[in-house]
Amino acid sequence: MLPTQLVRPLEAAWQEILDGVLRARSAPVTSDVAKLGAKVAELSKAYNAGLAGDARGRAPLPLEARIGFSFARDVPKGAGAVRELVATGTLAMPEGRALRILDLGAGLGAMSWGIARALEAVGARGQIETLLVDEDEAALAAGKAIAAKAKGLPSAIELGLETRVQRLAPGMRVPSADVVVMGQVLSELDLALGEQERVEKHVALLSDLLRTAVAPGGSLVVVEPALRDRTRHLHAVRDRLLAQGGASVFAPCLHALACPAFAVEGEWCHEDVLIDLPEWLVPVARAAGLRWQGLTFSYLVLRTGAPTLAGKLPEPAPSRVHLRVISDLLRSKGKTELFACTSTGERVRMRHLDRDVTEASAPWEELHRGDVVTLRAAGDVASDPPVDERGRLSRSVEVDVWPFRK
Repeated sequence: MLPTQLVRPLEAAWQEILDGVLRARSAPVTSDVAKLGAKVAELSKAYNAGLAGDARGRAPLPLEARIGFSFARDVPKGAGAVRELVATGTLAMPEGRALRILDLGAGLGAMSWGIARALEAVGARGQIETLLVDEDEAALAAGKAIAAKAKGLPSAIELGLETRVQRLAPGMRVPSADVVVMGQVLSELDLALGEQERVEKHVALLSDLLRTAVAPGGSLVVVEPALRDRTRHLHAVRDRLLAQGGASVFAPCLHALACPAFAVEGEWCHEDVLIDLPEWLVPVARAAGLRWQGLTFSYLVLRTGAPTLAGKLPEPAPSRVHLRVISDLLRSKGKTELFACTSTGERVRMRHLDRDVTEASAPWEELHRGDVVTLRAAGDVASDPPVDERGRLSRSVEVDVWPFRK
């Protein structure tokens, strides 16, 4: 199964669930396009201006916008961030007990819903016990209200939610879990600090969580906005974590070397999955002046050991090149190009000439940002490298999208 098949927009039945929570608050529902759209625009402006951080000492953000819009936008991000964990079987429902999720800075619990939906998409059944932790008591209450109304939806997975009002900090006491997830949290923390100090503080927080909150064999999943500065901050945190030891990256990276994005001024690596907002939210997005096409985010999946996504690929060899696509396809006369991050830690621009396309290399023409790919020499023969030193694919190259399709 393709990992992107685990990422789905909310179905039409969710509109009434969210509207029911909004009505209980005497707030505009999703069909009140102008009123809800204005609240969504206000929320977006606050996030982009960095005003959505510390809840203490600031005006409350419009919770109705989070319920009526952000929840539906963010649930697929949770699924997208664990899609490779689930598709490779690294994250699965355990036998004889519930799967445990610790959702930090949880807000409405959208990340946990995304994880549950990704597991359900591969046929998983059973119970998930989720603890939502946030300092925003009103958001947690709204998250429980959403869960209560969603109990009527047919599902093979039962998602049970508990909440705890608590501020995130290194040394915080939380129960261990199979998945610890932080959805759009780091970019809202410690905004008054200098960048290097913020990096060190967030490294300390993630290190502590890996050590104390992630159960053996579990994962720490960090999801952030696809904005350049916030994603580059996540890249810096990743590099510092790997440099100090004790953490391994499952995804998106296929290597444990320094992030090559820092070699290019202003470069960053993010996802843009071909998943749009539900049709019933498109008018609200338009009214707020926001995009509804595609799903953008950045993410980092951390563990304390094997396996990693790179470890699921064929063994490295001179006849094979493993890479993650980090751009859209760039089509021009006579060729198709893309940027990729390789398993050897290089950011490279690759091109495939139209005259060289064969049945074996045809999947290249359908690649999308985020795909994990193996370029293999015909017959796996090392004397015929699949790509030359200038990034041009050979005429005999075989293109496989790993590890989920060929």
